[in-house]
Amino acid sequence: MGKTRNIYSILILGCIVFCSIFAWAQKNSQTEKEKVSLAEIGVTPEQKTQIDAMWKLKLQKHRKAVKDLKTLNRYVKDTLISEKEIRETLEKFRRERVELQGQIDKAEETLIKSLTPRAQLHLTVFGILDNGLPRRTTKTQAGKETGQKNSGLTTPVEQPQSNTSK
Repeated sequence: MGKTRNIYSILILGCIVFCSIFAWAQKNSQTEKEKVSLAEIGVTPEQKTQIDAMWKLKLQKHRKAVKDLKTLNRYVKDTLISEKEIRETLEKFRRERVELQGQIDKAEETLIKSLTPRAQLHLTVFGILDNGLPRRTTKTQAGKETGQKNSGLTTPVEQPQSNTSK
């Protein structure tokens, strides 16, 4: 009785694994068909350069925010830091963040003026143009390895689907 139960369990698990692999393969083949390149949505090489520059600004802003939060977290734990130093540091961080956001907004506004509506639509959905949602990050936010890996990629449009969907 125990032997047949084990055999049935193994057969059921085998079927589950087989179906899972089949579903995964089918999903991957569908996502390959759904990918869209910048050229297909009507982005010129000059506009691609603008997109790359804006994306680098957004990446710089994200990295700076992570670095600043680490500093602020250290300040939270350190009870010997004066109120004046905390205030000055916060004001500096906020001022720099507003300046960088201003650069991003200006670059985005310039880019929007030169793009076709269809290209604007795709880039907004992809998150390259502001869509109101926070920027998608990879699995590990603090991993230096991940940041270096993604720094070679110019835009999430051209990244593999598996990297942008997580």
